[in-house]
Amino acid sequence: MPKSKKPQSVLRNSFNFPTFSGLPDEPENEIDLEYYDDCRFGFKPSQHWCFVGEIVDSIGLVRVLLRVKDKDGQVVTIGLYTDDRGQALVPQIKEGYTVAVLYGEQHRFLDMTVGIRVEDTSNIKIIPCSLEQLLKASDDVATLRKGQPRRCGSCGKEENASENTHLRLCSRCRHTPYCGEDCQKKAWVAGHKVDCKALVGVRWFTERNWRTFHDWFSF
Repeated sequence: MPKSKKPQSVLRNSFNFPTFSGLPDEPENEIDLEYYDDCRFGFKPSQHWCFVGEIVDSIGLVRVLLRVKDKDGQVVTIGLYTDDRGQALVPQIKEGYTVAVLYGEQHRFLDMTVGIRVEDTSNIKIIPCSLEQLLKASDDVATLRKGQPRRCGSCGKEENASENTHLRLCSRCRHTPYCGEDCQKKAWVAGHKVDCKALVGVRWFTERNWRTFHDWFSF
């Protein structure tokens, strides 16, 4: 019997969530027709995309520069060229957290290094969990969406309407189900406190249609 196909996790999609090497060049350098369509007034995105990476360092006194590791392990620089030069994000920046950049493009800086330039604060977001945790949360959501039976996140008991076994979702992440308050408290101590942040972070991505472009996304 053939194995059932594993559902694709949204953040594992290499087109809509490319690594740095898969990002398009800035349009003024070259139009990447994988990401842009020719239209009446020039070019517009054909789909949405977002770069995600884990913060390994932050530098810069005048302007915030993030050193970020992508899904392939490549470390690149994200330069914040916003009006406040990234200062509003400083309290959120922490090594090990994940940064997401909407519509990121490969940019050549004045020192001839290549990274990502961010000019709009609505295009960047810091998510308080590691990239590994965020990817796992994305995988967990994909598995549940395929129609797998719901089980308590603590004791593993399966939901069964005929036996009047109803599970309730964590009110924060709205993903992990529990039999009741006792199971939820045990799971929180056992690790859901960490997983919950990742599931909250990934929900913004899973609630959107990344394959059809009508208007720009923003955080």
